[in-house]
Order: sequence, then C-alpha cells, then structure tokens
Amino acid sequence: MDPKVLQILNDDDTHYPHALEAGYPRILGKIVELWRSPTIDAYFYELTVDSRGGTRQGFPHSVVTDLFELQKIHSAQFDHEDSAHQSYAWGDVSDEKQRELAELGFVYSQQSFLNAIENGNQKAIQIFMSCGVNIESRDERDWTPLMISSFNGNEELATFLVRCGAKVQTTDRNGYSPLHWAAFNGYLVVVKMLLDKEAQINARSNFGWTALMQASTRGHTAVVKELLQRGAWVNEVTSDGWTALHKAAANGHTEIVLLLLEKGADKSIQYPDGSTALMLAEKNTHRDIVRVLHGYRTNQPNAGETRDTSPIDANDLKKDAA
Repeated sequence: MDPKVLQILNDDDTHYPHALEAGYPRILGKIVELWRSPTIDAYFYELTVDSRGGTRQGFPHSVVTDLFELQKIHSAQFDHEDSAHQSYAWGDVSDEKQRELAELGFVYSQQSFLNAIENGNQKAIQIFMSCGVNIESRDERDWTPLMISSFNGNEELATFLVRCGAKVQTTDRNGYSPLHWAAFNGYLVVVKMLLDKEAQINARSNFGWTALMQASTRGHTAVVKELLQRGAWVNEVTSDGWTALHKAAANGHTEIVLLLLEKGADKSIQYPDGSTALMLAEKNTHRDIVRVLHGYRTNQPNAGETRDTSPIDANDLKKDAA
C-alpha cells in the first residue's frame, strides 16, 4: 500500500482504495496531490459526475465506491477541522476589537458576525475577519456567509469572501450552493464571479435543481443566457420531473423558452402527469409561448445528419402580443 495514501487516511487501511489504485493510479495520485486543497471538491465532482452528456464511459462500481469513500473521508476531516477552528474563533478576543464592534452595533459572536454579513456591513465584517472567525459559519438556514451574500447579490462582499478562502462549492442542508442562490435571484454579476471561480455550473441540489432551472423558473433572462453560454445542461430533470423548459413555459418567460430551445431543450419531455412544456403553456394561457412551441421545429437527426432547428423570432412574438 502506498504510504502517501495511508497518510491521508491517517494510517487506517480499512477503506484503502485498492480498486482505484489498481485501475487508475494517476487519478489516485492526483487526489493525494490535491488533498486539503481548495480545488479537490471540484476534482471529485468531475470524477463522479458525467460532464459529457452521457458519452463518458463510467468507472467500474468498485472504483466509484472508492471515490465516494475518499470524498466522504476528506469531507469528514475538513468538517472536524472547521468545528475545531470555530470553537477557537469564538473564544477570547481583545477588548479593543470588542469595543470597535460595539461602536458599530455588534457583539463578538457567531450570530452577530452572520448579521453583519446579512446587512453587508463591510467595516464590521473586516473586524470579525481580523479576529480569525470561521468563514464557513452557518446561520439557521444552514447558509454560509458566501451563500448569504450571493442570495443578496452583494458582489463586493461575495468577491471578498472568496478571496479570503470561502468555499465556492459548499452547499446547504438541501444541497443548494452559492451559485444556486445567485441564479435564483438573478444576480448576473455574482453568477459570473462564482463561475469564474470554478463554481460547478451543473451542480444539483438534493431535489435535482440546477442553477439554470432556478433562473429559468424565475424569469432571469440574462442569467439564463450566461449559464447557457457557459455550458449549462439544458435537459436536466428535477427529482419530481421538472425541466427548465417546463418551468419557463409554465411561468410565461418567452425569451427564456426561446433561449432554451436554441440550446437544444427537448420540448417532448413529459412531467410525470404527462404534461409537456406546450401543455403547461396552454394551461396557463401563455399564447406567445404556445406559438413558439408549436412552431419551433427540432428534427432529431439520424447518424451523420445535421440537426435542423428553426427558431421563431422574438420580435415577431412581441408584435403579435401587442
């Protein structure tokens, strides 16, 4: 057994990745190299999620088991370190720092730190940070400071937190990441920043929702366009059967419907009750979207053929609606 691997396992060979070592030694070496680095979460995600739309050949079951076990061990080690750091961070702090915070209306506590994040009080946040607070502290929603600032669209604070080491890939108890929450409220600049910092664009919540689904549901056209340009998967389905196209069509977001179709959204996908995007648009009397979905021609190509799509012009729809 490789001593470097044993070292990251704290010399416990119970979960030694024998299958991964035998079949994919380079990958194991890369994991060892990235262990405890900020980029290892992205690497685990890349390994365990097919980013090629189903075209990548999967790992054998034994190797997948090894990967997930290593990921779990890594998370457990970091959670332990974060917990220890948090206990230390909220210990003694100088009287001077406490006075500075008091002048701004804060006390030195985790809740007060999170209140400063929520309010975007940059001066108070800087004082808290200078005291060594845990940047991954959680509020009652299980949100970190980066999630809070992303939800609120505070680009300056979100960027500051990332520069200070906030984890871009972290998720709340429901599996939603900072990118999910920025997309949910349509904060384009924050979305761009998080993507530039390698946020996982197609990460799914515990309910199967992606950032694209969040933005499509709530009608944030600019965010949808950005996500699609950056490679967001257009035909993902939530745990209960929704697609981004379903939601955009049901909620009357015509431009987003067009954007999704132009990127290959499959209008034939059915919700579990049998409803298609067209049926949902008809039910909610979104006539312009009904026209789009009726008229948008998507021919599924045979081998060697070129896909033919003929979108309807959005300007024509606006004229008809008028």
